[in-house]
Amino acid sequence: MQFQKEGMETNGEALQIEAAKRDPARFGPLYERYFGDIFRFLARRTAREADAADLAQQTFLKAMLALPRYRDQGAPFRAWLYRIALNEVRMYWRSSKGRVYMDLGLAETLQLMQDAELPNGEEDLRALETALGRLREAPAALIEMRYFDGMSFAEIGQVLGISEDAAKMRTHRVLGALRSSL
Repeated sequence: MQFQKEGMETNGEALQIEAAKRDPARFGPLYERYFGDIFRFLARRTAREADAADLAQQTFLKAMLALPRYRDQGAPFRAWLYRIALNEVRMYWRSSKGRVYMDLGLAETLQLMQDAELPNGEEDLRALETALGRLREAPAALIEMRYFDGMSFAEIGQVLGISEDAAKMRTHRVLGALRSSL
């Protein structure tokens, strides 16, 4: 998954967005282009695939309804969709009484353990999974976007509406907190 570096949509995507603004029936190509990424983003954050599918549908419904107000403000359209999806999963977590769920992939988890300077034995892996499950929603989202969605700090900043440096600082603080808790 890669965001565009300059924040501007490609000419073709900009035309699709403008067409969908005029006619919601033309939203289909945008939906098809981004549904897989948004669904995977949500599926890693929910305990059930059906919940992820519901959240993805809700994300795209909200995006379609808000599209007439969408303006390119330096971040790509994809970042705007991710922000909507992140808000949806935050509401899901709140309705789940704050329980944050993360579907951990082995390669991503090993990279996280390396960056947090944690040992990587099987027992350490279980301890990390427990610690990740105790994270509040904002720190959990940072870790998810960085390690499981492979986003750069610039991309995380675009999704969260913060600077690249702030995204880097917040992520490093979460890593430090994880290291301290283990």
